[in-house]
Amino acid sequence: MSFLNFLKKRRAKKARGRTAGAASAPAPVARTAAARPAPPIVSMPKSAYDRVYAEVMATVEGLSQDDVAELLLLVKESGSDGLNLGGYFTRGYERFFKNREWRWREYDEWRETFEKLAAFPSNWTDINYVPTPANRPTHTRLLDLDVVELQHYLTETGVPFDATLQKTQLASMAEHTEGLKTSRLWTRLLKKEEEAVQEAIARRPKVLYDLLMRTIAYRAKSIRDLERAQALGIRKHEVMLVFEADRRFVDLARKKNPDAVPPYYPNDFTQLRPILDND
Repeated sequence: MSFLNFLKKRRAKKARGRTAGAASAPAPVARTAAARPAPPIVSMPKSAYDRVYAEVMATVEGLSQDDVAELLLLVKESGSDGLNLGGYFTRGYERFFKNREWRWREYDEWRETFEKLAAFPSNWTDINYVPTPANRPTHTRLLDLDVVELQHYLTETGVPFDATLQKTQLASMAEHTEGLKTSRLWTRLLKKEEEAVQEAIARRPKVLYDLLMRTIAYRAKSIRDLERAQALGIRKHEVMLVFEADRRFVDLARKKNPDAVPPYYPNDFTQLRPILDND
């Protein structure tokens, strides 16, 4: 065998050895995504507004869960945690409350409570109030008219008057004229009063919506203020009333729920003032 043939056979044998070795080596195993450890799930604490919103909206009937969730997103878009009512008030009412049958049980419960007491807080808003013009004195009703209307009526009836007279004086003169309640002036007044009644009835849902959203916003603010004070080591607060006569209503609310914060009932203006301990 020639030396050249010997080298060729030797190289072929080495090549076969390398191929066999490579085939026997274990192939690397790719690590799938499922094999990786899952990151820990961290739940962010709910804001004060989220907590109050959930609690209060649980007492609202007539809205779906989707409506409640979408209204919260609309409030969040205002960027003020509820205090910028101008950023969501009209859109929220038009989209979720207008022309819809709904009620707020918390408001109804407080109204029933105050009715049983035969007394209401100073700033209580009665959404069911409808003006009853017929129960008012004639002079007071005439004040709802414009000065020009009163002047025109006195001119028609031949009653002389000074052009510099104020409305209250013109109304007094008109009140004592004969035929007032059969005149066109009185007809116009009755029409205006009926329109006022119908407007009051139409405003009811929007007034209640206003009370609802303000209650949520300012209760959330009270909680944020309390939490900030607690973080500074302040543990005591004083109840600050707008009217001292309302203390009985505030005490009633705090007895009913010791954890309650202002506003204790719809349209309550009570605040909590931190007490600094110098010890």
